Amino acid sequence: MTIFGYARVSTSGQELDIQIAQLEAAGCERVLCEKESGMNDHRRELARLLRRLRKGDTVIVPALDRLTRGGPFRMLSVLADITSRGATYKSLAEPWADTTHELGEVLAALVGYIARKTRDDIIRRTREGRERARRNGVRFGRKPKLTMAERKAARDQCLAGKSQEAVAAAFRVSASTISRLCSSNDSNRTVEEESCDASECKLG
Repeated sequence: MTIFGYARVSTSGQELDIQIAQLEAAGCERVLCEKESGMNDHRRELARLLRRLRKGDTVIVPALDRLTRGGPFRMLSVLADITSRGATYKSLAEPWADTTHELGEVLAALVGYIARKTRDDIIRRTREGRERARRNGVRFGRKPKLTMAERKAARDQCLAGKSQEAVAAAFRVSASTISRLCSSNDSNRTVEEESCDASECKLG
């Protein structure tokens, strides 16, 4: 069982000395440090710390915001990650954030539940927002390279004998885009059919 410490400052101009001293005084055997913004969720030393954790280990931080400044959900996710690896955690600045004592399992379970509930709520709200947008006619996906009018004009030029490369250059798209547009199946489609397709997308 190892007691890890994690220290972080946001910029290279800041010093880690005070945090390291606090962690060593708290009994940390190994201290991982880095100078990275707390808004960055892909910090090398934090990821390294999480990978090293084994059952029975403990993570001590000077304050919870050393782990992340990405908001409550991100904070809960990091704490739940530590717990999922069989480790405990303790914040020197927030006495309540301590799963090393007898009520630690209760706190860890509560944090894990809140993290899962928050994640599920975010997913649900995102899904509901997309459904509302679809009902209001918003179309998702990649924006077409050419409008329907431009597609018709490009096809007309192809049918008139202009090379696909020249048409592609004129409309500033790739030759493969014009090739697909002017293929036998696509060239038989009318503007009215495309308008119907667009209407179906909005209604569907």
